[in-house]
Amino acid sequence: MEKTISKQKYSTNELIPVGIYLHIPFCTTKCGYCDFNAYANLDYLVPDYTSSLIKEIKLWNKSLSNHTVKSIFFGGGTPSLTSITDLNHIIATIFATFNVSSDVEFTLEANPTELTEEHLHKMRELGINRLSMGVQSMNPKELQLLERSHSPEQVINVIKAARKVGFNNLNLDLIYGLISQNLLPWKETVEEILEYHPEHLSCYALTIEPGTPLYYRVEKGLLPEPNPDIAAEQYEWTRKRLDDAEYIQYEISNWSKKNYQCIHNLIYWRNKDYLGIGAGAHSYFNGKRFANIDAPNRYIELVNNSYTEWENKKHIVMKQITSDETPDLATTQSDTAILGLRLIEGINFDDYKKRFDVDISQLYSDAISKHLKTGLLEKTETSLKLSSKGLLLANELFVDLLPENDSHLINKPGD
Repeated sequence: MEKTISKQKYSTNELIPVGIYLHIPFCTTKCGYCDFNAYANLDYLVPDYTSSLIKEIKLWNKSLSNHTVKSIFFGGGTPSLTSITDLNHIIATIFATFNVSSDVEFTLEANPTELTEEHLHKMRELGINRLSMGVQSMNPKELQLLERSHSPEQVINVIKAARKVGFNNLNLDLIYGLISQNLLPWKETVEEILEYHPEHLSCYALTIEPGTPLYYRVEKGLLPEPNPDIAAEQYEWTRKRLDDAEYIQYEISNWSKKNYQCIHNLIYWRNKDYLGIGAGAHSYFNGKRFANIDAPNRYIELVNNSYTEWENKKHIVMKQITSDETPDLATTQSDTAILGLRLIEGINFDDYKKRFDVDISQLYSDAISKHLKTGLLEKTETSLKLSSKGLLLANELFVDLLPENDSHLINKPGD
């Protein structure tokens, strides 16, 4: 599917904040629970993929001329597998192509197995200032269940090496609610991690995603399903323990030390502009949602057949974009409400009204009234937010904020 992206016009005095996401889809092995757009054993594509990634960055040059890049995020896959040389070329292209903020948050996702002190040092020299590492557990048996190839000792070694070379913004991903996991081993993982004082923690409940090897093992009865009651107990304990450790919970699954919230993810949760570059990358930009083709080989082919015509027709033809939509008003209002309620601060009434010229309490009066009664929502003079109970059962509320489920919404979505 070929997409034509027209140039947007903005005031020359206004620079609009935007986040840049770059997808690196390659992995050494793919974990059994993972349903991300990631592939093992495709190393031979890396040189051509890097060249295509650079070309796609350049294709967006004019479209972002009125934007300032506030965050850059290398995700995957396993971005830490990318060579320093390739990272250097990609990063140099970003800075040569876009207006990058002087205080840009620059994150790279990594696995402990790929990170040596020398590699980390060179990453810091390239300007990467935030490291996000997939730890998941500090229990060897749990790592084996998740098909993770690293050991707890490797995690500790990488944390120490990262600190040594100057990384002072470190996020660690952890997973609770594992199959047959009770509260004690989860406590042990969290306590061990807290000894190293990461600036940010992302703690996610295990989800069994259809199409993954883990899903089929559970479906066939080879493994039991995770216990949601135990996962809820683990989550409640985590909230209390991290609060005691002076971490601020700012989103359902995310905690940080003061002033270390993830700027890039806040762009998502506030439903602001971000541009996804690479195979399978998704974007929300200039009021449109669109996505690139998943398969890396096809992505390479289609990007190489894309082109610009700024001198004549004033547009670029993006052949790698295989799906796009322009959400109507009702969908955008709904997306903003659902994403905003993921934040612990909730939705500020004045901010929502300024953005949409409507009172959210009136727009979603039925859903809000219902869930104030169920106890999933709390309302203050200035904001609407999830209660402690709502943090556990957020999806029960979110479904009632979808446009087709609220009788007060107009402009029904065409999704």
